[in-house]
Formats: sequence, C-alpha cells, structure tokens
Amino acid sequence: MTESAQADTSAESLNHQEQETRSDLASIKRLWALAGPLRGKVMAGIIYRFAQSFCLGLAFGVVILVIGRLAQGETMTYGWAWQVTGLMVLSLFGQLLFGYLSAINSWLSSFKLASHLRLGILDHLRTLPLGFHLSRNKGDTVTVLTTDMQMLESFMSDALPRIAQAFGLPVAVLIFLFVQDWAVGLAAACSILAGVPVYLITSRWLARLGIRRQDMQAEAAARMIEYVQGIAVIRAFNRIAKGQESFRAGLKAFRDISVEMIVNLTVPIVTFGAIIMVGVPLLILVCGWRYGSGTIEVATAIAALVLAFSLYTPILGLVAVMELTRMADASLTRMDRVLTASSLPRPTSPQQPTGFEVSFDNVRFGYDSERDVLKGLTFTVPERSMTAIVGLSGAGKSTILNLLPRFWDITEGAISIGNADIRSLDPDRLNQLITVVFQDVYLFSGTIFDNIAFGRKGATLDEVRDAANAAQASDFIEALPNGYMTKVGEGGASLSGGERQRVSIARAILKDAPIILLDEATAAIDPSNERALQAALGSLVANKTLIVVAHRLSTIRAASQILVLDDGTVVEKGQHDDLVQAGGLYSRLWSHWTSAANWRIGRKARPGPDITS
Repeated sequence: MTESAQADTSAESLNHQEQETRSDLASIKRLWALAGPLRGKVMAGIIYRFAQSFCLGLAFGVVILVIGRLAQGETMTYGWAWQVTGLMVLSLFGQLLFGYLSAINSWLSSFKLASHLRLGILDHLRTLPLGFHLSRNKGDTVTVLTTDMQMLESFMSDALPRIAQAFGLPVAVLIFLFVQDWAVGLAAACSILAGVPVYLITSRWLARLGIRRQDMQAEAAARMIEYVQGIAVIRAFNRIAKGQESFRAGLKAFRDISVEMIVNLTVPIVTFGAIIMVGVPLLILVCGWRYGSGTIEVATAIAALVLAFSLYTPILGLVAVMELTRMADASLTRMDRVLTASSLPRPTSPQQPTGFEVSFDNVRFGYDSERDVLKGLTFTVPERSMTAIVGLSGAGKSTILNLLPRFWDITEGAISIGNADIRSLDPDRLNQLITVVFQDVYLFSGTIFDNIAFGRKGATLDEVRDAANAAQASDFIEALPNGYMTKVGEGGASLSGGERQRVSIARAILKDAPIILLDEATAAIDPSNERALQAALGSLVANKTLIVVAHRLSTIRAASQILVLDDGTVVEKGQHDDLVQAGGLYSRLWSHWTSAANWRIGRKARPGPDITS
C-alpha cells in the first residue's frame, strides 16, 4: 500500500469514527432504548444511589445544625441530644437501605441487560449476510461479546450510579445553602455550573479515542486468536518469531492508544478539578463579605465553610468514572455496528415452494462491485437428482452453494426452489429446506452423538446410528473407546479429517432436508472409503435434491447431470460418459485427474489445472 493510500485509509477511518462519536446524552438515550423492560430497575438503581447520597447530606446537615446552635451560645439538652441522635441514625439507616437497594437494582439490571444484549447480538448475527462476518476480523465480534459487554456491565452497575451519587450530596448541600442565603448558595454553585460543561466537552472530545482504543483491543485479540490457531503451522515452518511479531504489533498498538488516551485525559481532568475547586476560595470570599456586611449570621458562615469540601469532593469523583464512561460509550458504539447492520431482507408475504427443483435464472453476483464471479448463470437441478458442479479454480462453484441458502443475495436474476424465489421464502423455512456440508468441517466441542444429533432437535441414539451408517461412519465410531459418547474436542481436533467429514455428512443426513449441498465434501475421504461414500451419496439421490461440488471426479461419475463452469458460466452440461467423449473442458479435467490419480513418487508428474474451489 502506498503512503497516499495509507493516508486515505487513515482519513476514512477517522471520519468514520467521527461520525460514530456522540454526546453523553445521546449515549444515555441509546442505552435507555436498549434497556427495554429493564428501564425500571435501571432508574430505580440510579434513584436509590441518589437517595443514599442525599441521606449522607442529612448527616452533614445535622452536624451543621449542632455547630450553628453551639456558635450561637445554646446549651445542648437531653431532648436536643436525642433529636440529633435520631437524625443521625435515620441518616445512617437511609444510607444503608438505599445503598442496598441501589446495588440490588443496578447489578441485577446490568447483568440482565448484558445477557439480553448478548442474546440479541447473537440472534442478529445469524440474520446478517455472510459477507458481514468475513469483512470483520475474528477478534472483533468476540471482543464485542466479551470485553465490550463487560465494559457496559461495569458502567451500568457502578459508573452510572456513581454519577448519580456524585450529585446527591451536593444537591442537598446547595439546597441548604440557598435556604440560608441566596448569595452564598449562588457562589457555591458557580464553579459547578462552570465545570460541568468542561466535563461534557472533554468527554465528547475523548469519545473518538475511546472507540479507537476498543478497536485496537479487538485487533490485538484477533492477532492472538490467529497465533493460537496457527501454532501448528508456525512451529512446522519455524516461524515462531514471525508469528509473535504480528501479535506484539497488535499489543503495541493497543498499548499506544491506551497511553495516548491517559495522556489526553490528564489536562482535562486537572482543568475540571481546578475549576471545581475554585469554588472553595470563592465561597470563603462571599461568606466573609456577607458576614462582614451583617447579612448572615456567624453560624451560617461556619456552616458554609464546613460544607465546602463536602460539596465539591463528590463532584470531583466524576473524574474517576470519566475513563470508564468513555470506554462504555465506545463499547456501545461497537455494539451498534453489529446491531444496526442490515439483515438480509425478509419477505412481507412469504411464499411456499411447490417442490424441490432448484433453478438459477440469469444470475449475476460478485463479492465486490469490481468483478462478477457469476455472469448470467442459468441452469436447473431437477428434484430428487444429483447434480455435480466442476470447473477450474475461481470458476464460481462454491459461490453457487453460498447463494442458494442466501449467505449472500444475488445482484441480478433469480434463484428459485419449487418455482418460489428464495428471497420470497421465510429464512427459517429456507434453512429447513437446505443442508450444507461445508468443505471446512467444523465440529462443536462435545461428543460425536452431540454433533450428529445437532442435525435434528430431539434426535434419539438409534436415529443418530442410522445416520452414521448411511454416512459410512458407524465403523470408526463404534471402534472408539466410548463409541458415540466419545469427546471430539474443540473443532473435532481428536478426529481425522476424513472422520470429521463423515460425521458432518451424518449430521446432514439426520436433518433430512430435501436439498443437500456438498461443498468438496469428499476431499478428505481416503481411497479405501471412497467407494462406500459413493454408495452413501447414491442412496441420498433416491429422495433428495443433491448438489455436489467436487474435485475428485471419480465420486461424481454417477451424477444425473454434471455442470462444467468456466469464468462464471456453464460451458458444458451432461453425464460423465457423454462429457468425456465430447472432448471439451470436462474431458481435459478428467484426463488430468486420472493422470494425477496414477502419479507415484519418482515419476514425473503431468502438469494440470487446479480444479479446486
């Protein structure tokens, strides 16, 4: 990338972050909207914390009352002592009660809101186009669901109540001072009125840094995931230093932005604190002036001076939550990137397919606006038949399988199932119609039974066994020490590639969807099991619409039709024997494949085209 390109990219990123930056009030409104039915508990937690602080103000008021009366020469009586004791007990009881109620409501609402948001984000993620997930690094979404959510939890349970608490005692003190003398009350309020705007402006200024910091943290998390997942390759090529270099770079960027944020926080914090504390000498000056002019009693002057630090100290406590507030705001912005991402359009009046014939009609599609992968693609897959798709690398084979379940939406044309455009089908109904066996098999951490049973809710052990038998997987499963209850590890790490492939095929069989898509599903099958797998696929054709993308051409010889793709279009169509005799692209692919199949070490390999996806 050239320097100018880097500058353009950086400027675009900063402009995007500037657009995402919002005021504290806007952030609170957004958080309030997300709180939904939990708003009552959130508000209760804030009000109770304010009341707790206000009760502390009652204790200060009692102390001031005693000092004022003693200054006026009154003698403390037993009745007065009991009255003062009662008020102090009431103050203490109020602080404990409202503190408890605030903690209960704030913590419970924060946990429930985080749980609600996590489930909402996960539910929304499944509705987004696959391109949204591929355009984000692995650490980004993980960070949104973990670190960002923890930041929001901390803000809801701690920072937001502390902000309310910071104003509870000052409000009580200001009310007392205004009641005693308006000039003294106004003097006490001046520095607060001057300092709060500084706090809000500083908070808005630091918002962009907060977003950048959270983005850098997500980038560091992505590098860590990449390093851990690729540790086998890193060690195999002795590139440990190179692998760590990328991780270190991510951590350094995160550290640098964190330091930058702290440095940028220092001056505004000192400025805010200085403006607030200017109120102390100002209050002393006004009290002296009013007392000297005989406007206020000595008791009022003493009370104002005693209350000065209790008035400003809680407000200075806002500094402690400034960074947490900015981090929570940044986390909320990053969550909104997911929550506001456009889902695939849902039909207002869903249709129902009349059968399971698959049709592509003049379909055009590209993963970006610069190049079309499919260029006016047209073909039909008859119901209850097996159609194989072959072609050179980049011809668009796997793209066809990605478009049928609407992982992406096409640019032009139409894809239909049973004469119903897939865009007019309810997404849940479309998912019921199609099962995809991916080229890169992923098994969930758990048992083999769990992974196969994932294909159908409430599946029994007998049903799982029948599916495994059909997928030619039962022999190796039953040979394991714990059979179907054997743990497969994360991603199926304890199984071989071929074993994982057959488990995933068994899962697809158990789902019993009328349309099955196999994307290079035979790639990891060893030759000894290839014939068995062909038999399994043959049994599926009897009652399923099967579409297979494969580079092992021997597994698709029995296909009802074979589509040969080249540069996004179908250039040949027919059955295996006819296509071999035709002498076209398929014939050349078959010749190269048979030559490669007979290749041995020590024998010169014949060059041939790459026909993988």
